[in-house]
Amino acid sequence: MQAIIDQVVTTPDPTPQGVPNPIHDGDGAAAAGYAGALVAGVRTYGWVVQTIVRALGAQWLANGWVDFTLRRPLFAGEVVTIELKQHPDEWRLACTAGESGSTRVVMDGTAGLGEALWVGDLNPPDAASAQSPPDIKPSYELASVPSNTPLTPLGAYVSASGALAMVRDDLGVQPGDATLYETERRIHPYFLAGRMAPLTRHNFTYGPTIHVRSQIQHNRTPLADREFVVGAQIVDAYERNEHWYQVLDGVVTDDLGQVCRIRHHTIFRPRGT
Repeated sequence: MQAIIDQVVTTPDPTPQGVPNPIHDGDGAAAAGYAGALVAGVRTYGWVVQTIVRALGAQWLANGWVDFTLRRPLFAGEVVTIELKQHPDEWRLACTAGESGSTRVVMDGTAGLGEALWVGDLNPPDAASAQSPPDIKPSYELASVPSNTPLTPLGAYVSASGALAMVRDDLGVQPGDATLYETERRIHPYFLAGRMAPLTRHNFTYGPTIHVRSQIQHNRTPLADREFVVGAQIVDAYERNEHWYQVLDGVVTDDLGQVCRIRHHTIFRPRGT
């Protein structure tokens, strides 16, 4: 059984664009019961992408899938061990952090080429042009979740220099490992995975929220120097252990059409907040 193992030392999250999530700030994380600011789950995923591409190649960026779950909090300065093992129909992922003898799984999941078995379950809204946010952003209770209603789409222009900055500055990828993104203006999948959280804050008022899981199906490789629009709708909401969860199905498009489809699971009201 083939296995690929990498290690990364985590760094603090960069200054957020748009409306910040308090869970990535010390005070906001403390309000939700955590010992410090949480490293964003999409950045953990961004580091994992480097290992996935080493295993599956650049074709995964254009026609591949991933399903990952965030299991435990991760903090800046920790060493993360990323292990990807090959199985007959998929690669299985495990990310652990902590010192020897007290390690914890912070992320696990699966990845593969082609179309994922679950992709037919996704129900994103039709693609639409980016729009300004509502004049007054509402909040909502679990009993009044605005389900199956397309959210106001959010646009973001990504220049070639901005795309490279994501790789080098946000993720700390060294030049020798960033060739795919330097020479062909590819946009790192970290950007795609990170579209759903700002979309929800583009539409609603939240306190701290916690990213739980992402299922992402790539349709083609996104290239820089164009605008990307993300749209989504809430397809499920429920309570578990006093946390309020929501599930959104989304789609990211550019001027050439669909780039990827995403199912995004998040705690939108952590217990005690």
